[in-house]
Amino acid sequence: MSTTDQVGSGSGIDAETWAAAQSSPEFTALRRRLRNFVFPVSALFLAWYLVYVLLADYAHGFMSIKLVGNINIGLVLGLLQFVSTFAITTAYVRYANRNLDPVAEEIRNSLESGAAAAEPEKADAPSEDAEKKATPAADAEKADEDAADDEKAADEDAAEPDEADDEKSDADKADDDKVDGEKSDDEKADDEKPDADKADEKAEKADEDAADEAEGGQKK
Repeated sequence: MSTTDQVGSGSGIDAETWAAAQSSPEFTALRRRLRNFVFPVSALFLAWYLVYVLLADYAHGFMSIKLVGNINIGLVLGLLQFVSTFAITTAYVRYANRNLDPVAEEIRNSLESGAAAAEPEKADAPSEDAEKKATPAADAEKADEDAADDEKAADEDAAEPDEADDEKSDADKADDDKVDGEKSDDEKADDEKPDADKADEKAEKADEDAADEAEGGQKK
């Protein structure tokens, strides 16, 4: 494989570098040398093949002339088609090794050296794609943290009314106990009041009996 087949297989070279290399004087000269060989030789071979076909169709007498034994001109011209094909291939390889490959090698080395020098700079500088990829991830993480904070605040707000209700329930219970205590005192006082009335009645009756006895003694 010639070096012209290998040109363009390098990695790490962007499209702008390739465009600049394509418009360079070295690449223009290389392309001109290639065309100067390929186009004339291709036209010559096609003309030679067309002549052979025309002679085979329209010059039967000429093509049937025998040269040696049963070998005629038509057979020799047919074999020369294969010989000319191998001859053109050999000529192209020699021409490419001498005029095309050295220039193509220089262009390829220039491109690869430029790409190798640019790779450390790209590695040191943060890429925009990496920053763009990191930004959505950071935003998503921040959104998750905000959602967690909001949920925690909502739970705290929900817990505060429950505490207030518990405090209110305790206060209501204390009021109920107080009312029950007052009611028990009133009932106890009401229970003790008849006993006091009975004692007063007994005292009054004792006084009356004493008065009656004193009056009876005076009459005697």
